[in-house]
Amino acid sequence: MFELYKSGGKFCEASIIPWILFIACSCFIILGWGIYQYGFEPDTLMENLKQKQHRGVCSRCHQKMPEDAEILTNFLPSQQTFQTPAQQQGQLQYQEQHSVSPRAGSRIPVGNSLHAIEDTFKQAIATTHPSVVNIKSYRRNGSTNQNGSYESVGSGLIVSTQGHILTNYHVIANSENIFVTVHGNGQKTYNAWIYDHHVDTDLTLLKLETDDIFTPSVLGDSDLAETGDFVLAIGSPFGIEQTVTSGIVSGLRKTLTIEGVTYENMIQTDAPINRGSSGGPLVNIDGEVIGINTAIYAPTGVFSGTAFAMPVNRIKRFLVSHNIVPTQNYIQAGFTAPSSNIQGWLGVEIQPVDQTTALHLGLPYIGGVLVNRVSKNSPASKEGVNRGDVILKIDGKEIIDIDAFDSLITVKKPEEEVTLLIFSNKKLREFLITLSQFPS
Repeated sequence: MFELYKSGGKFCEASIIPWILFIACSCFIILGWGIYQYGFEPDTLMENLKQKQHRGVCSRCHQKMPEDAEILTNFLPSQQTFQTPAQQQGQLQYQEQHSVSPRAGSRIPVGNSLHAIEDTFKQAIATTHPSVVNIKSYRRNGSTNQNGSYESVGSGLIVSTQGHILTNYHVIANSENIFVTVHGNGQKTYNAWIYDHHVDTDLTLLKLETDDIFTPSVLGDSDLAETGDFVLAIGSPFGIEQTVTSGIVSGLRKTLTIEGVTYENMIQTDAPINRGSSGGPLVNIDGEVIGINTAIYAPTGVFSGTAFAMPVNRIKRFLVSHNIVPTQNYIQAGFTAPSSNIQGWLGVEIQPVDQTTALHLGLPYIGGVLVNRVSKNSPASKEGVNRGDVILKIDGKEIIDIDAFDSLITVKKPEEEVTLLIFSNKKLREFLITLSQFPS
């Protein structure tokens, strides 16, 4: 072989040392890549190399798999699915000997992400659970129990340290006796009475008959909710207390009518909600309440994948009108409690403005709220506001939808002046109106 290096009967002076160094460096690089890719454990390295060698071959029938099936195997969690009981036992013994749990030993990043989501959900549940209550009310119309009265089951939310409970009006409608079970520091049941209710918005505020101090829920910002967000629903479906289900925000600003009550700008979710869940919170992964579970679409009477929650920002305005300030964050956001529970009255019935309405009225854009009816002898009628007008601004603040209108009007008091910018007969007009007290 040395004849290859001879030149004119003499050995070539070229050295083979650089070639030896090149080959050695290549070996180190390949070995380092293998350790980085598969780990340093010899058994693990050999197992992965064998899997690499037999990739594309079914471990059961040893036949060539289709290309799309081969791609699918790259996303399987592990080969444990096709292991025999003896192989599984051997793997468990190896993990015990090396103090590696199946969870901790996972080399798949997806597993770690799922465990992180689990921990986030658990923290959100722990934050919200103490403020979720079970409500039982008894009435004289409905299904009878052994005592001859009728029981209604629902859920609610603690919104003040003094024991104010927020729930849906239909949970306690026509009730004679109301009992609320709190699960904070141990389970305890209290008598409750109706502090106030609002049939049109299906909201009710209860007050517990006690001087105990409670932990109120943390109210978030429903305007920040987006389709696809993870959510949790907590309540008492079918009377099973403190039940947690999960899902996502399926849609926003949904409108539906149930038993004559129209619910607008609702949050749609696929989190399972059933009878008894009404009044319970819809919670984001930060443990903040973004809605109150209110209704389900259920042709069969049970959950079918579509539920609706009332946005918490609308509920905040209801609470502010009763001098209940939920959280410090709510104050920092610019909401303040009025000095009186009596709201100012404008005297208009409104509805959303859609594309058809905007085109019909000649409105240059979709926005504001349409005046559908004006009450007689109301402040609005006295100043010349008419049916078919579109209210675009209140005190210089733009009205995007009904929620925006309510947020500005509900904090006004009787004898307070408001400036309305109205689109009427294809012209812009400005009205200065003094609100009055709602007629008794």
